[in-house]
Amino acid sequence: MLDFIYLVKGCHMLIIISGFSGAGKNTVINELIKRNDNLTFLKSCATRKKRVGESKDAYIFVSKKNFDKMLEAGEIIEYEEIHQNFYGIAKSSLDEVISCDKEKKHFIKDVGVLGQISITRLMKNQKTKVLSIFLTVPKEELIKRLKHRGELDIDLRISRMEFEQSYIKNFDAVIKNIKIEKTIKKIEKLIKKYESKK
Repeated sequence: MLDFIYLVKGCHMLIIISGFSGAGKNTVINELIKRNDNLTFLKSCATRKKRVGESKDAYIFVSKKNFDKMLEAGEIIEYEEIHQNFYGIAKSSLDEVISCDKEKKHFIKDVGVLGQISITRLMKNQKTKVLSIFLTVPKEELIKRLKHRGELDIDLRISRMEFEQSYIKNFDAVIKNIKIEKTIKKIEKLIKKYESKK
């Protein structure tokens, strides 16, 4: 755990995006990176398959067997099981953080509600600022989006909503992601606000 604190200590800000499955986390993150050249995607490992149309930069896709090996070797800093798949931040993913221009770059990552707690706790009292944002969407809209992207386990994803809802209080901001333009502007405003915080 201490390795994580040491590695990301120098970056200006770490932005965590969480939310319900289908809330548009990766869409929002990709759009933010596209519009802001000071944002860099912090990759994590995922045992699920790559979705149709999903950016290859979103995750390092690994098998469950390889993920377990990484856990045993201490290569995974924090992880969470979501919808029967495992997601975790690997030490190797942070090479980009320590080799970049730390004073000008911010790092952004979609993280589960439990991962948000772990990372925020690790970063407490460190120089790196952490901004955590939770994206919500009405249940009917979520179902529509999940169907549109061809999800087969919609009931499983919807059943997790109540669990995730109970963790919203841990986040710095909660944004209803109905229109992406409004969501992007709100997040960019929050980033500027946190940049000026001491």
